[in-house]
Amino acid sequence: MLKSTLSNISYENYMKDSLLVLSKHFVVKSYKRANSDDWPAFEKGRDIRIQIQWKKDPIYEFVTDRDFWHQTNTNKLDREWMKNWADLKINMFKNAIIKKKTNGD
Repeated sequence: MLKSTLSNISYENYMKDSLLVLSKHFVVKSYKRANSDDWPAFEKGRDIRIQIQWKKDPIYEFVTDRDFWHQTNTNKLDREWMKNWADLKINMFKNAIIKKKTNGD
């Protein structure tokens, strides 16, 4: 994960690499469509729905701009912006894993 934090990696690859470091059980799936009842602001062709799975079970979803998800971040400010959004989610999963381990589950 350290190497990816210093490179021009995309949001997609940064999330996948970071979650893989936490556990091999995380899977990141992306979808071009979203249910309009669940995601009323979703814009087909512009947005992408991201699903985080644990052992093939969906545990978290969010929507982001498709270009933002796939683009490499060659600009320092773009890279920092992307990492801030990704790190919020990554830290949430990291804290959940730590909490589960400390509770003995």
